[in-house]
Formats: sequence, C-alpha cells, structure tokens
Amino acid sequence: MIPFYLAAAALLIVALALLLRPWWRAGRPGSGVVAGGAAADTSLPALNAAIHRDRLGELERDHRNGVLTAADLAEAREELQRQLLDDTAAAEVTLADGFSRNSGIAIALLLPLCAVALYALLGSPSTVLPEEVQTQRATAEMEQLVTKLAARLEQNPDNPQGWAMLARSYKSLGRWDDAERAFGRIGPDLDRNAELLAEYAEMLVQKNQGFGEDSRKLIQQALRIEPANMLALFLGGGEAFAGGRYAEAAALWERLLPQLEAGSEDARMVESSIAKARERSGGAGPRAGPKAGTGGTAKDPAKNAAKAPAKAAATAAAKSVSGRVELAPALRDKARPDDVVFIFARAVDGPRMPLAAQRARVADLPLDFVLDDGQALVPEATVSSAQQLRVEVRVSKSGKATPGKGDLTGKSAAVKPGPKGLRIVIDQVDP
Repeated sequence: MIPFYLAAAALLIVALALLLRPWWRAGRPGSGVVAGGAAADTSLPALNAAIHRDRLGELERDHRNGVLTAADLAEAREELQRQLLDDTAAAEVTLADGFSRNSGIAIALLLPLCAVALYALLGSPSTVLPEEVQTQRATAEMEQLVTKLAARLEQNPDNPQGWAMLARSYKSLGRWDDAERAFGRIGPDLDRNAELLAEYAEMLVQKNQGFGEDSRKLIQQALRIEPANMLALFLGGGEAFAGGRYAEAAALWERLLPQLEAGSEDARMVESSIAKARERSGGAGPRAGPKAGTGGTAKDPAKNAAKAPAKAAATAAAKSVSGRVELAPALRDKARPDDVVFIFARAVDGPRMPLAAQRARVADLPLDFVLDDGQALVPEATVSSAQQLRVEVRVSKSGKATPGKGDLTGKSAAVKPGPKGLRIVIDQVDP
C-alpha cells in the first residue's frame, strides 16, 4: 500500500513540475510580475494617470511663467502621452501575469483532485487496502454471492448444477450442515456423478473429522460408477488405511498413481503412502507385476504417467495449482491440532473472492494440496481464468474463513496457473 502511494505521489509531482514550468519562469526576477500579487497590480493604471496629470500641470505652469514656448509645450505633451501609453501597456501585462499565476495555482490544486476522482471511478481502490481488510471484503462478497445463489435456487429448485455449485460453496466456507443439505437436493444426478459423490464424501470426512459409514458408501458408489476417479481413489485409500485394510489401501492408491504427473509432489506423496501401506500390510495384496508367459517386466505407474499425451497434461496443469503447506516451527505452540486451516487461491488482479478453496486441520500439516477448476465457487472465476494468482493459507482460531485476531497466515508469491510444488510456510500472526 505505502509503495503505491509513494509512486502515485512521485508521478503527480513530476506532472505538476512539467505543467507549471511556464509559471515558474514568469515568477523569476525580471519577469515583470509584481511580488505584491494581482490585487496590488490593479492600482497601476490609476497611479499612472495621476502622475500624468501632475506632470501635465507642471508643464502648463512653466508655459504660463514663460519658461516653455508653445512649441516646447506641444512637444512635451506628446512625449508625456507616449509614456502614458507605454505604462498602461506594461500594467496590462502585469495584470495578465497575475491572472496566469492564479491559473497555475488552480492547476496545482485541481490536478491532484481530478487524479483521485478518476482513480476512484476507474481504478481499484480496494487493492491498496491492508490485506486483512481485503480478505474480509472477499469473504463478505463470497457470503453475499452464496446467499443470492441459495435464494435463486429456492425459487427454481430444479437445477442440479446450481445445487452442486451451492454445495461446493458451502463446503469451502466450512458450513458443513448447509453443504450436506445442498448435496442432498442435487437429486438423481448426484447418484450418477462420481465426482460429486466423491466431493460429498470428502465434505462428510471434513465435517466428522474422519471417515464414517456414510462417506464409505459414497466412495464405493463413486468407484462403481467411475473406477478411475482420482478423488474417489484417494479417499478410498484413506478410508481403507484408517480402517486397517492396508493392502486394499495400497491397491487403490496404485490405481491412482498412473494418473498423476511423474515426479510431482502428488505422485511422491501417493508413492510414500503406498510404501507405508505395504509396510504395514507385510507386503501382501495385489501388486502390479509381469504378465505370465510374456517375459515382460512389471509395469511402472510412473512410466505410464510419463506416456500420457503432453497436450492433455499441459491442459490439466493449467487448471490447477498444487504444493505443500507447512507450519513454521516458531508458531507451533500457537496452534492447536484441531484448529481449522483454510487454503485459498486468489487472483492477483481482480476480485478477492477465492478461485478455489480447501479446508484441513493443523494436525494434517504438513499437507499437500491441489486447487483446481473443480473447486470453483462460481463458473466465471476459476483457477485457469486468472492471469496470475496467489495461494494464501490461514489457520483460523474461530473455525471460520473470516480473518480474526491471532490467526496464523502464510502465502505464496504471485504465479501463473499450473505450477506444482509450491511451498507455503505459515509464519505470520495477525494482530
């Protein structure tokens, strides 16, 4: 904020300096401007006239006393008239200079006022506000949009896509009960959409702080509809691991691994989870290996991912941003394990409403995250639509997305959509 104000002030000073140069020159010694100002200059014509009358009277007295002849008097009178004309012209120039000086003062005052007015009308004044205020405004704006969307859907409830969007919005705001009701009103389309079923299950896991019977059924239903659904495979592996079915967890995550970019943070995380599940299961369970009688080698999921079409991979990457969130060691004593962590992707230039959001707990940190277009709160504002974005993280003491005193925060640098492996450290405390 302060650098912006300093830059704007510097530009304004340069503009005024260039515009007021003629008035500066006019005000220098010898320029003809009277220091007393325009008010004093207005008395010059009367003064010149009075001096002319006095001198003319002296000449006439000299003529009457015989000092001047008639010819000398006529010549002196003509000379006096010429001097009066010259003095009058000089006085007019001085008055004009005084008017010009007033014009310069008017420009010096009006230019800053016009600049401020135009910026308020055409610019983005909110972007120079403190970050906390911007976040509060963005959250309030998001709440208003969600409220309007809910009102429209109540009037026209036959809109499965609208209810799905509302459910995602409530989910990003941490309004679990409202999100659950919105998912329930999607209707038959929910039972046919594996992605929505998986998102519903994820919301229940976040709400209940763990897997339950309802979330398990939703995950299984999603996998029956779309066996390769990434979110369902990830959640399914997590549910199996939490339930002690380590071989099943490893098998589900192995089906997920080929769909991830080889060597990415996500791929390394899944590989680590598979290794841990294999270790706990004693190495039992299905594992990819060579086909009987072929003499071939085991299929490497990472190699399969590397063979994916480059164009498709680039398109998918441009619609997401991913990385890892960590809590600075110095702030660990200021956070409880159950404190809520909000992860937002926001456009650098544009409204502060999040493009995508994710919720977690401090106990989950360090956490690998992925924010993509599927988590968009409104169709017009997505990760891929931003020219540049920034990932922000907030540990909320109140459990709400709205900033509060004592919240812990961190953010990334401005990046274009598509980067992987961002590292965000929560290292700030809101006053």
